Amino acid sequence: MKAITVLIFSCMLLVFSSPLYAQNRFSNGQPKNVGDARSKAVAGTIFPIAIGVAGASLIKNNTIQKMASYLAVYGLVMGPSMGNFYAKDYLRGMLGVAARLAGGYLIKNATRELAGKGVAKGVGWDNKSVSLTSTKILVGEGIILGSAIYNIISSKASVHRYNHKVGYQFGMGSTYRHGKLVPMLSARFRF
Repeated sequence: MKAITVLIFSCMLLVFSSPLYAQNRFSNGQPKNVGDARSKAVAGTIFPIAIGVAGASLIKNNTIQKMASYLAVYGLVMGPSMGNFYAKDYLRGMLGVAARLAGGYLIKNATRELAGKGVAKGVGWDNKSVSLTSTKILVGEGIILGSAIYNIISSKASVHRYNHKVGYQFGMGSTYRHGKLVPMLSARFRF
């Protein structure tokens, strides 16, 4: 019972701190931050995978194993693109999702070896033992890893593209005048 409580609490924490929930904060055209985009991509990948694999491995309930397994798959496929989605660069984000889906299709028979018996049982894809050194599995792993790294790194370009499209930026800063620290408000407009 304690493991179920921890899993439910972790899922609620994930939902309320997830990039999709927090994405509406900047819906009024304010500039985006590269650090926020990268942290959303990394957190959107690591938390669902960790919670999903732990839940599927620790809890022996069939329904919870299935939900936790699909949460891990969600983190693997959608998570790295959260930084792009945050910056409203949907094309780059969805191309990464498509690449990870293709890579996932190639490695679906190695779920047991890569994510554990609980996840394999939950998603129902893997029913036999395979070699992790087969060409198909190595190519699939390379596609998934490469596209995940690309999406996390490209979130910087997505943020810069969004901020350039916004056309205006306001900022608070400080400068020194006559030896004193003076607060400064700056604005930048693009036409």
